[in-house]
Amino acid sequence: MYLKLSIRNARRSFTDYLLYVAAMTVLVSIIEISNCITIIGEFAGFQVISLPLFIGAIQIILVGYIDAFMLKQRAKEFASYLLLGMEKKRLTRLFLCEVLLIGFCCYIAGTTIGFSIYGLWYFREPLHGMRQCGFLYGKSMFYTFLFFCLIETVCSFRLRGRLNKLQIRELMYERNCGQSVKNIGSYKKWGILFFLCFVCFIGCVFGIVFWPEVYIVYPVSVVAIPLIVSVFAFYRWVFGYLYAYRRMKPVQIYQKDRLYITANITSNFKTAATVNAVFCICFLFSGCSFVTGMLMLQPEFQLFDTVMRQWMGASQISICIVFLVIYFSILSLQQIIEVRQNSKGNQIMRCMGKSNKQIAGLVNNQIAIRLISPMIMALLTILFCIPLLNGKMNLILPVSLNNILLKLAGGFGACIIIFYICYFGIICVMSKRYINASHDKQ
Repeated sequence: MYLKLSIRNARRSFTDYLLYVAAMTVLVSIIEISNCITIIGEFAGFQVISLPLFIGAIQIILVGYIDAFMLKQRAKEFASYLLLGMEKKRLTRLFLCEVLLIGFCCYIAGTTIGFSIYGLWYFREPLHGMRQCGFLYGKSMFYTFLFFCLIETVCSFRLRGRLNKLQIRELMYERNCGQSVKNIGSYKKWGILFFLCFVCFIGCVFGIVFWPEVYIVYPVSVVAIPLIVSVFAFYRWVFGYLYAYRRMKPVQIYQKDRLYITANITSNFKTAATVNAVFCICFLFSGCSFVTGMLMLQPEFQLFDTVMRQWMGASQISICIVFLVIYFSILSLQQIIEVRQNSKGNQIMRCMGKSNKQIAGLVNNQIAIRLISPMIMALLTILFCIPLLNGKMNLILPVSLNNILLKLAGGFGACIIIFYICYFGIICVMSKRYINASHDKQ
């Protein structure tokens, strides 16, 4: 009965599991690709498990966030089960069974996608037969299953402990509060700090590009410090300015939907500034991993042997995808939570004459801004640095790799567009459900 109930609940709540399914499938497929490379390359030692362990650790943290979100989504349902007399142990088993069923489906999909991606590249040569293909798929799938079991075991223990501690009152009650500051003009100090640090960062980049090779080591060793400080200062300056702009109540803010969007962005502006800065750094790190990995896979890049280049390149690209999944998944999770918490606000807007379509348009605009805001400082940095560094690399690399940095930056931009469209679509589908649900309650 509980197995049937778990399957039924998983089907009914599939929309809530979209983020879980997307993140789990992508990360499992990366682990599968990594295992295929290690089996074909006959690697041994720590390098065989280093990348899957890293992805597994990231996956445990990410799934923990998503599980907490799912617990909040189903809080009233679980409270109803407890009130009807279901034991907490049975409720815990029911939810864990539901999560494991979804996770196993993601494992099947992830291993299939990962092996297909690797197979399109590796088995394009006729010397690799179907027998070797079947052996590789079975062995890599087994290794991936071991990592999958490790991830699910750790996540299940964490989720079980969280469920055992919850009481009915905690399931029925949630609270959210905003943030404010006494001195609304403090953002100006952050603006000055951003300007000074960004100038230092520009100086380091110019040093890397134009200084003799003997002195390049000095700007390379310190360039990360002004970059990181300028990222944090930039977002504290921008969000502080938006908060001060809203507090000053200019006439322009009441035009169109500016007040609604500004209020949503600045309701927790200190936390928002920190989160955007962290994800901006995550985005930059992802871009560096993508460029490094693709450069390693170029045949003209002869610093290492072929097998080692393939391993290092695939590892760097995998790290890039992992950080992109973290970036979009957690930001999407935050947006869905905010949409759900703003259900009362949606009811007020309906009383003011706005239709569901207009409310959905407002929410979609807010989602688009939130997803792209951490990229602003990263794009500013990339647009400034890539042309300069591309000229420097043209002097170092072979002629066949001229302008390779510009091409790789374009490829990374295409990946960002694909991820952005996919996650934006997922959030819009999930948010539309909550908008319609609040309308039904009204």
